Amino acid sequence: MARLRDSILANYGGQAWIALMGLAFVPVYVGRLGAESFGLVGFMLGLQSLSLLLDFGTGVFLSREIARRHHDPARQGSIRQLVRSFEWLVWPVALCIGLAICLSAPAIATGWLNAETLGRPTLVDAVVLIGLAVALLWPSSFYAAAMTGLEQQPRSNALAAAFSTLRYAGVLPVLYFTDTGILGFLAWFVLVAALQTAGFAVAAWRRLPAAPEPARFRFSELFDAHRFALGVFAATALSLLLTQVDRFTLSALRPLQELGLYTVALTVTAGLGRLLQPMFSAIYPRMSRLVAQGDVATLSGLYHLSSQCVAVVAAAVGGVIVAYPEDLLRMWTGDAALSARIALPLAMLTAGSVLNGLMIVPYALQLAHGSARLAIIANALALALGIPYCLHAVDGYGLAGAASLWLFANLAYCALFVPAMHRRMLPGEAARWYLRDLLPALLAAGVLVAAAKALRPTLEQTAADLAWLFATALLAVCAAGLAAPDVRALVRTQAQRLRARSAE
Repeated sequence: MARLRDSILANYGGQAWIALMGLAFVPVYVGRLGAESFGLVGFMLGLQSLSLLLDFGTGVFLSREIARRHHDPARQGSIRQLVRSFEWLVWPVALCIGLAICLSAPAIATGWLNAETLGRPTLVDAVVLIGLAVALLWPSSFYAAAMTGLEQQPRSNALAAAFSTLRYAGVLPVLYFTDTGILGFLAWFVLVAALQTAGFAVAAWRRLPAAPEPARFRFSELFDAHRFALGVFAATALSLLLTQVDRFTLSALRPLQELGLYTVALTVTAGLGRLLQPMFSAIYPRMSRLVAQGDVATLSGLYHLSSQCVAVVAAAVGGVIVAYPEDLLRMWTGDAALSARIALPLAMLTAGSVLNGLMIVPYALQLAHGSARLAIIANALALALGIPYCLHAVDGYGLAGAASLWLFANLAYCALFVPAMHRRMLPGEAARWYLRDLLPALLAAGVLVAAAKALRPTLEQTAADLAWLFATALLAVCAAGLAAPDVRALVRTQAQRLRARSAE
């Protein structure tokens, strides 16, 4: 089992590399494929996100249950039975996902996607390849959840980074040395998806504790999980549906090219999400163990420290993107017209992602207590109001209207969902979360980024401006970290330890 610090660092390192891989090659993809073909990539990413709800909450349940059993000698031997039992659910669902998408390919190509230059045969073949890629990649999240429960984040992130490199960089020869276009691009993603799932499956099974008997299917393992898993499934399903409303509304009401442009903005905000998700992956199994042990004091300390760490990263990175959306896009893509068109949607999506990131620690605490009720209620209300809102907003305001749904939904979550969670699980600590965990870091980073924007309002594609951007982000992280009291205390403690070791 890795220490919590090692798990967090491994998660950040792995996710930063994955985000870099995802961002670095997008201008190449758009340039080689065109915005319309790249819109199919956005459609694939949307289907991948929606497919996650079909795990029925088993991934979150598996992480929590393995974490609880792994530290109980009397139950360690049952972990293999648990994983094998859920495999009998995971693989048939993956097969159904692939079949459903492939069989629906003609209908999707004709009745859903508004292509202007791609022919119908190409669209049908592309959707079939998308179905295979989604189905083959889907089980990898199940095995990654098992490794999270075992607190094997360093190994899990090393695997994820390796396959991310293979996926994003490995496709370049296909684009440059073949004339297969979008079909060759998607075929490569199918191959890497199969390799990734196989790699994660082997790694997870090798790390499971030994058992006195061979792993076999047990229906009781599925039945015991049904209440919590279905609650997580409902919350996740509603959340994923909400996150896909904007892109599927765009794909239905606007030209496919606009979805391609929107996907560029989503790729940037996905990078921000990858910088925040590592905290959830590291603290969720630890919180689950602390809840099971009844250690409220340690749990509260971990909750507030991790909330401040998330606030530091979200405020600094998100602030820079919101301050310089068009300049960042122009530096990245080299396309001034594209950058101007999606700068406002990018700023809105980033602000929404910052707010969403601030809530991952409260959500982890809720799941560690075995409850998803508040998330279900919040997501159901947001979805019920969000669908008609998005239809109107996209029809009237296009890309900016689509992005506004994510921003307003997360504003409502942060104002209403988090106080209700505190009343149930950490009574009396909501004010501390807002005023001590979030506000100092957000203010410090915001003031520094605003000053940088005032000193240099626009940036060009020069080395000096790129250095300015990185320096602003780094200083914003430092300012936010110094303003967050628990983070500041942690840094001081670590510095004292290093000095003590160097003196020995």
